[in-house]
Amino acid sequence: MLEIVNRVITYIEQHQLLPEHGTIVVALSGGADSLCLLHLLYSLCGPGKRYPSLQLHVAHLNHNLRFKTASHDAIAVTRIARSLHLPITIGTVNVPALARNERRSIEDAARVARYRFLHSIAQLQNQPASIAVAHHHDDQVETLILHWLRGGGITGTIGLQPEQQNIIRPLLALTHAETLAYCRYHSLQPLEDESNNDTRFLRNHIRHDLLPLLEAINPGIRATLTRNAEVMQVDAAWIEAQITNAWPTVIATEQDKYISLRRDALLALPLSLQRHLLRRLTARLSTGQTPLELRHYKLIEELLQRESNGEELTLHLPAHIHMICAGDIIVFTTHDNTTVTHSIHSSIGNNAAILPIPGRIAVPGTAWLAIAETITGEQLQMAHKALQCEDWSTLWRVLASDRYEVYIDGDASNSPVKVRTRHPGDRMQPLGMTREKKIQDILVDRHIPRDEREHIPLFFSEAHCVWLAGISLDHRVRLRSTTQTIVRLSIVPKETLS
Repeated sequence: MLEIVNRVITYIEQHQLLPEHGTIVVALSGGADSLCLLHLLYSLCGPGKRYPSLQLHVAHLNHNLRFKTASHDAIAVTRIARSLHLPITIGTVNVPALARNERRSIEDAARVARYRFLHSIAQLQNQPASIAVAHHHDDQVETLILHWLRGGGITGTIGLQPEQQNIIRPLLALTHAETLAYCRYHSLQPLEDESNNDTRFLRNHIRHDLLPLLEAINPGIRATLTRNAEVMQVDAAWIEAQITNAWPTVIATEQDKYISLRRDALLALPLSLQRHLLRRLTARLSTGQTPLELRHYKLIEELLQRESNGEELTLHLPAHIHMICAGDIIVFTTHDNTTVTHSIHSSIGNNAAILPIPGRIAVPGTAWLAIAETITGEQLQMAHKALQCEDWSTLWRVLASDRYEVYIDGDASNSPVKVRTRHPGDRMQPLGMTREKKIQDILVDRHIPRDEREHIPLFFSEAHCVWLAGISLDHRVRLRSTTQTIVRLSIVPKETLS
């Protein structure tokens, strides 16, 4: 049994699945695989253990598919979590209704509901959180066959990854037989899920019927599929790198339920990269896995080639994703059409505006005005004197500020200051820090509500960020003893000056 534990630890460390600190949301169905996962993580995480600063939070979802046993399962997993003194969240979702509403299969709807539930719990944690799921090597083989049957392309042939976004899979190095053996050794009592034997579900059909036939033809089929996945991972990694490089150029704005992109920038990419970028985009709008099939990509490509003549062209895609073409802006969203139309017109003009010094400018896509003023006269002299003596209390008295007003070294930016809202991948060096940090992470750490994050003015130069309004000044434009030019930046609501 020690060999199993050591193999999982090696796999975790090889793929750096567990961070130094934070929360791991552990998906617990009560079956052997998830019980093994929870027990292993519990042995590794917590005070005095291998990962002392990691906390566990157990999550269990009732899918409303097993009416007779669902309540018993919830009671059982709650008892397990409490026996380990771990917090647990129990959720319920009507999977059949979700399948009808979003035109999904029961299997797909259950998967989507499960990940939505897990992500919602992760977002509620007061520190960075990852989601641990109990997929093992047998699941990997079944997934590879499933993707092949559905025509998953290159990305489908690589199967389940050790880490995808914030989802980790520590048990991919084990088989189901080994998780069962682990549970027996530790006297863990797994719950039985009779739906795992229902071959009306495609994955079960593969497990119980198709895979044994393939093994009769090729006894080493599992190893063959796994080796092929490892080979394809190299190509898939290269494609993902190209998409990551192209993303800032193609994507205009990105929110939880709304992503807009530049038509010309998308069409400038090779067709393969266009499709892979759209795959990543739609996956982000639909809980981690794109709902698109080849026919959907072809419909999108047909729409992109059409002349709009000023009208908005709309395509309704699976999972309630809408594609709307408006001029050079293409929007993918899960919002309703009213919100979509409003957002399109906002995003068309959502480019950076140059802020004259002195001067003022409306911040595109927000209700704010950005104002810049150069400090002169007696105030500048007093500030210089305080800076040279490093008399900070006097300086803050001379240059009194609040969250909507800051003072910067006017020579530090070395270029005109511009203002806009944040873009994916934007980074800054918050005041007092020695290295840059993603603005997205700063907003999460400051507990800024999601619906406010897309409307915060961001001041920046050609070299780096200057000020994330109301949040943080960039360390590189702070006032120093050598500062000569002092500029006051501020934001005010537009209506106050109308």
